[in-house]
Amino acid sequence: MQRRAATVYGVLFLVIAAGAYSLIGVAQQPQIDVQGDTYAENETVTVNGLEYEVASVSEGEGTLTRVNESARYTETWQNDSTVELEDNSTYRVLIPNESDPNQFTLQQEFELGENVSTVEQDGTEFVVVNESDGNRSLVPVDQYKRQQFGEPDTQQHSEGDTFQLRGNETTVTNVTASDATLAWNAPRTLETSFAEGENVTLGPNDNSQTFAAHFPEEGTLQLSPDPNAYQQQVGEINHFNERISGLWGVTILSVVTVILLFGLAFLPNK
Repeated sequence: MQRRAATVYGVLFLVIAAGAYSLIGVAQQPQIDVQGDTYAENETVTVNGLEYEVASVSEGEGTLTRVNESARYTETWQNDSTVELEDNSTYRVLIPNESDPNQFTLQQEFELGENVSTVEQDGTEFVVVNESDGNRSLVPVDQYKRQQFGEPDTQQHSEGDTFQLRGNETTVTNVTASDATLAWNAPRTLETSFAEGENVTLGPNDNSQTFAAHFPEEGTLQLSPDPNAYQQQVGEINHFNERISGLWGVTILSVVTVILLFGLAFLPNK
């Protein structure tokens, strides 16, 4: 009687397992299918007048680049620091020792060669010069530099002045006792990176548009103007996967139950 009941229940659970497994086999997972233009690398995306270039598309990630032709740059020069100008010349920044200065001076500096020897005496640095008669003389460093390079170039700039710096028209925006601030406009490349399903906001700040990023195939980017529709489809896929996981659970538990039923029912009697 015990074995007969175990057989009946075992067959029942096998039917349940087979039914669940067959549903897993015939079920088709929904796919992301949204509206939106598709792009490949190096193609142009235009959103409300702004142009972006598709810089990279790979493995579910992408990057768009845009050139801001008039980006604002600033740079701060500390007092008594050195800066490099166009011709690789070195200049020292000198700000007057005043409570409220409005100007600074750039004074050219020269570097001594690697083969030039110097010594210091009584707090003054000298260059050791080998004379033609074999004797050596000591020449103050500043005097030696003037003899070798001439008088250093000096430039004076006040707040509001403009001058050329690295090919850009640069304005002195502020001068304090500790530093001078410069500003200029120049092109700047901006990057926007994103992954599958992330929202991407493109276009001007006052007229932007949000897209959902999708990669339907390798090397292809799709920008959907309806992120809500994308998220709804993601929810449907997640729900499908949960149901499939449940069916796998039913299948596995049913098979384990059958094994236990037959194993216990057909144990030898003592």
